[in-house]
Amino acid sequence: MLTVVLLFVAAVSALSDEDLEPGQEVQILKSLALKFRTAENDFTQASPNSAYFPFVKSRKENERIKRLNSSTVNSDVYMKKITEQLKTWRGFEEIDSAVALTYANLMFETFYNLSPDLRASFLQSSMSADDLQKLPLSWQYLLPHQFYDDLGLDGAGFAELVNSSPGNTAMLYKIAMVLRDESVAMRDAFMNNLNLPDQYREDMGYILGYRWGIESEADSNFDYTMSTLLHLPSDVVMGINNATFDNLNIADKLEDTSMWGLASPQSKVAWFTKFEGRKGWREVAGTPHHMVRHGHLLSGAPLDKLRELKGNKEIETSLLAEVLDNTEMNPLRVQELWEALADVDREKSFIAQASNLDVSQILSHYDTPNIIHTPHQHHVMLENAWFTQDKFNVPWVNFLAISFSYMNNEEFVSWTYKELQDLGKFVAILSPAEIDHIPAEDFNSTMLATILSSTLSLPQLNSIYLKYLDNNYQVADATLNPLLLSALPSATILSANPPFIWSQDKTNLLVASAKYSPGQMHSLHEIAKPGHWAPSNLSAILSTHPQCMSDVNPREFRAKLDYVVSAIYTAGPDKFHIIATKVQKLPRHLLMAWLEEAHTRPGSKRLPGEWWNSDVLLDRVTSTSVPDSGTINPFPSHPMAAQFNRFTSANRSMLPSLALAGMSCHCINLVETPDTMEVLALYRYHTESQGKIAAMPSSARRCWAKKVRQFLHLKALLFNVTVNSESELLSLLTTADIKTIGGEIFLTWGGPALASITHPEVMHEVLMNVGHTRPHLYLRNGVTYNCMKIMANALLDTMIREEGGINFRVLAHVHNLVPYTDTRVLKAGPADIRLYVSSVLSPTCKAVCLMKKERELVRQMILQSYGPPSTWLPLDLVELGDLLVVMARSDLAAVNPTSLRMASAQLASSTLFASSLTEIRSQSSPLLYHEACGAWLGGKDGRQSDEAVAMFKQWKMLANFIVVGNFLQVEVLQKKIDIPKPRRSSNEFRRKRQAQTSTDGIDYKSIYTIVMNDMKAKFDAKELSDTQKMEATRVITETQKKLGDSSFAVLGLEREGKTQSEVLAVLAEYKEAGNMSEAQNVQVQMLAVDTQVRMIQELVQVLNLSADDLELTEEELGTILARHTFVLRSPGAVSTTMLANRTLPFDETSEGTDGESVADELLINDAETTSNPASIESKNAPEASPSEDSDDNSNNAELTTDATPASSGTTAPSPGTDAPPSPGITAPPSPDTVSSDRSSSASTSSTASTISSTVSSAASSSTPTSTAATTSSTSAPLNPLIEEENDFSELLKNTELTDFIIFSAYEPESAYFTTLPSMDSITLSCDVVIAAGSSASSISSSDIARMSSKEVMNCLSTLGHLPWPPSVTKSIWKAVKEKVDSLQDSTMLPIKRDEMLQFGTLLPAIAAYDSELLDMGRKNIDGISLLGRFRTLSSDDPAILNLVQLFITLNNVSPTNPFTSTEAASLGQLLCGLREDQWRDLITPSVFSSILTEHLALLDCSVSATTSVHLSTMLTTLYGSTANWTSSDLLSTGWMASTLSVVQLSQLTHHAMEGLTGQAVKHLSRQQLGSLSHHQLSNLSPHAASFISREQLLPYTNMHRRRGIRAAGGEDEKLVDVMEDIESEMQMGDMKDMMTSPEPEPTGGVGAIYPTCRVLVCILVTMVTFGL
Repeated sequence: MLTVVLLFVAAVSALSDEDLEPGQEVQILKSLALKFRTAENDFTQASPNSAYFPFVKSRKENERIKRLNSSTVNSDVYMKKITEQLKTWRGFEEIDSAVALTYANLMFETFYNLSPDLRASFLQSSMSADDLQKLPLSWQYLLPHQFYDDLGLDGAGFAELVNSSPGNTAMLYKIAMVLRDESVAMRDAFMNNLNLPDQYREDMGYILGYRWGIESEADSNFDYTMSTLLHLPSDVVMGINNATFDNLNIADKLEDTSMWGLASPQSKVAWFTKFEGRKGWREVAGTPHHMVRHGHLLSGAPLDKLRELKGNKEIETSLLAEVLDNTEMNPLRVQELWEALADVDREKSFIAQASNLDVSQILSHYDTPNIIHTPHQHHVMLENAWFTQDKFNVPWVNFLAISFSYMNNEEFVSWTYKELQDLGKFVAILSPAEIDHIPAEDFNSTMLATILSSTLSLPQLNSIYLKYLDNNYQVADATLNPLLLSALPSATILSANPPFIWSQDKTNLLVASAKYSPGQMHSLHEIAKPGHWAPSNLSAILSTHPQCMSDVNPREFRAKLDYVVSAIYTAGPDKFHIIATKVQKLPRHLLMAWLEEAHTRPGSKRLPGEWWNSDVLLDRVTSTSVPDSGTINPFPSHPMAAQFNRFTSANRSMLPSLALAGMSCHCINLVETPDTMEVLALYRYHTESQGKIAAMPSSARRCWAKKVRQFLHLKALLFNVTVNSESELLSLLTTADIKTIGGEIFLTWGGPALASITHPEVMHEVLMNVGHTRPHLYLRNGVTYNCMKIMANALLDTMIREEGGINFRVLAHVHNLVPYTDTRVLKAGPADIRLYVSSVLSPTCKAVCLMKKERELVRQMILQSYGPPSTWLPLDLVELGDLLVVMARSDLAAVNPTSLRMASAQLASSTLFASSLTEIRSQSSPLLYHEACGAWLGGKDGRQSDEAVAMFKQWKMLANFIVVGNFLQVEVLQKKIDIPKPRRSSNEFRRKRQAQTSTDGIDYKSIYTIVMNDMKAKFDAKELSDTQKMEATRVITETQKKLGDSSFAVLGLEREGKTQSEVLAVLAEYKEAGNMSEAQNVQVQMLAVDTQVRMIQELVQVLNLSADDLELTEEELGTILARHTFVLRSPGAVSTTMLANRTLPFDETSEGTDGESVADELLINDAETTSNPASIESKNAPEASPSEDSDDNSNNAELTTDATPASSGTTAPSPGTDAPPSPGITAPPSPDTVSSDRSSSASTSSTASTISSTVSSAASSSTPTSTAATTSSTSAPLNPLIEEENDFSELLKNTELTDFIIFSAYEPESAYFTTLPSMDSITLSCDVVIAAGSSASSISSSDIARMSSKEVMNCLSTLGHLPWPPSVTKSIWKAVKEKVDSLQDSTMLPIKRDEMLQFGTLLPAIAAYDSELLDMGRKNIDGISLLGRFRTLSSDDPAILNLVQLFITLNNVSPTNPFTSTEAASLGQLLCGLREDQWRDLITPSVFSSILTEHLALLDCSVSATTSVHLSTMLTTLYGSTANWTSSDLLSTGWMASTLSVVQLSQLTHHAMEGLTGQAVKHLSRQQLGSLSHHQLSNLSPHAASFISREQLLPYTNMHRRRGIRAAGGEDEKLVDVMEDIESEMQMGDMKDMMTSPEPEPTGGVGAIYPTCRVLVCILVTMVTFGL
């Protein structure tokens, strides 16, 4: 290999510069190389680069540290193999040093442009800080650290280097690394003066924690601010030693509540854990003083610690209320703290916290006597709090609990203006069907202002709009409420006299369009077109709804780019950041076209050549573009702050920096190689700001990987490092490079390559970066499942070697790769694993896609750290989130119903598994996350593999679990309040009775609450007579004694004259020590019910309460009074009658309908999901009622202490004995009737304990603390007795789940709240479906069949907007159809626009199986457009294809009356049903142009050759010859490109091929694909290449084309398998080809070396070879 010096001589010879001084380049190069070798690297253990370079030293280090597979990693043969594989399957071509010279030339050109004095100071190593800032940013970034050592900059000065461009994270990381060994004072000054964007705080924390070593700064004389410390990784926080904790005054710094708000939820957990461990609980919340100082740390505390605050006499509850109001925290923590508040503080905080409370707390709040505000008085305040948010974040059940209090008890048809007005904006709880029943006369303009909000859906708004029209049809000039603009039909939008004026209402229209159907949206685009390019219109469009530009083709956009830029300048600086964000919603082909056009403008290119001028591309501030000093940057720390400054310059820009997300491969390749990191940093900001599951386009990701390789070759040249393999090339990465590049791009190399990086520290850092990459990106990248395991175990081995074992730090470093490791991680301590889940993993990191073996590994980790599922608290479930997908069915069955109920809203809102992911290989449409998981896990077999089916089962089980939780939430609400008559289901009475636990069907807890509230209210009002007070005192005293005696008997203890206080202490001790067996737990829980019954029986007579007072019938009251109480059972009897026969939550024998497959219906294999295969078959024995005198089916006799009704005398309890419970016993069906032959199994571990959510006495929650004692002598004993009663009741809480008093107090006495019900044992309501969110897409047709017709009718809009897996839509539709009367009534058919808007995602099933039900009349075009948007509609299904023919017939569409653009756009995928003549005659050129990019491009059709010729002719007429097409042109045509002829395809430039989409490739014939050259094929995007099929390649594809396909499609396992499989079949053809075909010419372009340089290099090679 040539020496670098000789190569640079060649480079110099190729350049000409009048100021060039001979030898300067060589001097620079020598200086860079020398300083690189002596500089310390920026990895965890800082070492001189000379310790690893040349690479023979890295290999020796691998051996020394006993790196995993070091002999293989060090092998030249293996490195060559990796390099060749990447060349073959990624298209990573060799970049020799001669090509790298062109990259170096770019650097030296910028050096030559510097002043002679600056060049001299650089060469003499005498630069000042000012000199450094004058250097190009690429030089600043690439210079070794020594160049910064003598600058004399302080921390603020270094911050200024970074602040000049906040979006340049590469420079941020670089400077942070430079400062790693500087003083704490300098580093803190740097942080305090840094304009750090919020998006980069986590990454900066990574540098601070893993490079600056903050956790061991014990000897420093200067300390960091909290703004610095809060960014630290959790393992670093936990690693802070005591001396550092104290020296840095962390306790004082943590008082800063404003800074605390910047911390992530995970960081808050870590900091609370650290603080509490160091200072103790007392300093968090032990005294008022500490509460004021550190109360906000409670937002990271576990629930059991928060529960300790209830009843704390030292803390004023007003302080807790202040903490709640000023601290953002998880709703479950809010709920626990709420319980500690006094009524007056709850009243003050209710509005602010209502959305965070549990539904039981909302009910309790309004049940509390003497509260100041009623729900009606809260109405306006709640509307202001809830309906003015950008996003409605109120749990549905909370919303219902409030809304029902505003709803009249009259049927909707009887509602007057007042009823609707009373409901106000809470009308959002009404379905379209319910709104339709309300009289139209109630709807006028005033009413619209009262009820409308942005929370309403399009179907709801449509129903209101129709009501408004019915009531106001005669008012032609009425001004329409802006929110109702969303409901305007397309015909109205396009009409001559629409109810709006574009010039006045355009902003409102654009905002309203967020809810539009495709038909409405196209209509809006049509009316916007005439003034499209006017600056004021375009400004409104770009700042509100850029999608209005979607139908503009790239050619027109390039021609009108000046108008676009002018519109942004017209909007002004105030809207710069808004527009910068909004324009990211432009289609990628328009952003691509923006850059293509900007590149052609003067000054945009670095001459000579085509390279981008980075100053232009990044909108840098330069000497010719000075910012306006009078314009203040409102967000100086924004990533686009530098671009804002450039925007204010009088010298206007084409603003290409706003369009970086549209960079094509060609554009990426034209980036000046030295500026790679800076451009990539801003590109990543744009793409990652699009959402938590956003991803780079596969083509851009791969091309950035190639660009990074160019950058690394440049570094090799500059630093004189010899590179012979990909493993060595990647070894040139620094931490700053790695953090800037990101794991998403690194994954392009694949696991084997990344795990074999020669430099061990680089390998470690790269794999850590991959580990911090969100799991959804694994599914959309170049990694297989095996790749993940290779990387995970390589990183785990490295960390274990460094740490000496498995600990929290190891888990935090391995991060998202932990699930792909091996059983070694189980050696981590339970506390470490729990902290890893709660303080390291964010919600997006928990949606893991794992095979069976790895699912079991993660499951064991969870059980090891969180304990048995029966003990899980609600916050545990929320912390686990989507990780619950790994659990066995029996695990979820054991979860306490109250825990699940309380966690269900957050589980529903946070799950990602029903989100859509784009660019999944071989999928032309977005795929649901859980389906994408299956496709990835299945490898070459895709979603048909066993692993894919198993993953689908796991998702459905988790989703059903979430549905059940939300069902329980709704149950609490519906059982505890009087549901307004209009919302009562027809089967409400039957369903309530089925839900009762006791055979008598009475909800004792509710009755007990009524009695205790009545007594308390009368006592406070001094309405009790002395006799009543004495009798009440006696009742409470005697009941307490029975409770104490019976409790001791259960525990096998002797009371021996102990006082009530002593009994209380003993019971408390037992509870806290966890000494109760399962049988004892159950009996203690039963005593809670007996206590309630006995109190009811006695106090009803004392208080003279009637059946009506208790909301009971006389018969029910008689049943209560006759019930036996305090009947103890032997432990054996308890274990068999109380613990046995419990159902699992999701019956495994649920059958699908219509012959659905096992994958569709999720029938889970017992052996796969049961933690213990040993289970006992259900006996189906009925559970004995507590009121029974004896158990004839048990050999264990009952121990009776009081077997008579309450009126009888009492007897002393007999002592009980304890025995272990029976092992896992399965349950019979719970409340609903289920087929008798069904059974389910459960593991011993999962069913060993019964969790009851109904054990807590209602007295503690529903009987408020007594007011001050009255002066009456007979009243004095009552207050303390009531309090003592509360104390006893507190001990009768669930002894495994700590203290669910209020939360369980409002739960009905139902088996549902004892053991989780199965899906087929519950009856869903629409409210349950709404509350469950996207998880409701897991419900089956049988679940819908059990719903009432009324509920299904009210739920049409909800069911029609769920993300159903395509495989189940048929059965779901059939179930819906059978339940909706209007679909059975021929007079109500066919389905029209209004119903179509509701059916949404079910429309494809209707089209496929009941297409005759759809009204294809023109007036229904908006509904039809919802069907047309589904690209998954089969293009060969006659029923679907016939729909467009039906539309043509019904609407008289003909050559003389062709489709309008709105009609054609709305038909969408249905256009695939057009015949040859119809394609020609019914879609005019103007319509074709109007719908091409937004609609025709998205089709997925097979058309005839004749139609292809017609369409391609229209296409080339519009776009011109394909030889001149750019990437954006081709991308904008989408599917239409498949209609191009072989000649037209062959004319496409190779750099435009990135624009060929998967839809197009899928429909290319063998001849069309064969017309593409090797270079064209190699430039296909990985996603598009994944559509290439075996049939397209046979019988023969030449070796060059095959090489191109391999380079493009090597990320797809299926395509790799096809390519390897056909290779033997191609050999004969290859031999013939070699005889006749010349070798293709090498690719030219930017990467090609100049001929003169090539000649010089050849001469130099000769000279070196012969020693000349």
